[in-house]
Amino acid sequence: MGISLSGQTGLSMRAIRSMLVVIFVLLGTIVYFYGPLIAPTVASAAEQECNDYAGGNFRSYRLDWVSWPSDNPHWRCWDASRPEVKAVSLGWWVNPFS
Repeated sequence: MGISLSGQTGLSMRAIRSMLVVIFVLLGTIVYFYGPLIAPTVASAAEQECNDYAGGNFRSYRLDWVSWPSDNPHWRCWDASRPEVKAVSLGWWVNPFS
């Protein structure tokens, strides 16, 4: 049975539920791949942790958000003062409350 204020059949409840499920799945996917990158407190916590990893020299660290084509999105930190050492992964979530 359709739902309409004018008395004509329009979108059914099943169609509305399906659209809401699709919207939530798309939103969840976007948050998973880009949420920590656009959250200012998480991004600044990742910068702080990477700066600590580089020995407190804010000029020598490189911080990247790797989301594609890796197997899982994560923060990647590299210390430019030690180029022989590979970049480390800080993980998906860097705790902004620590």
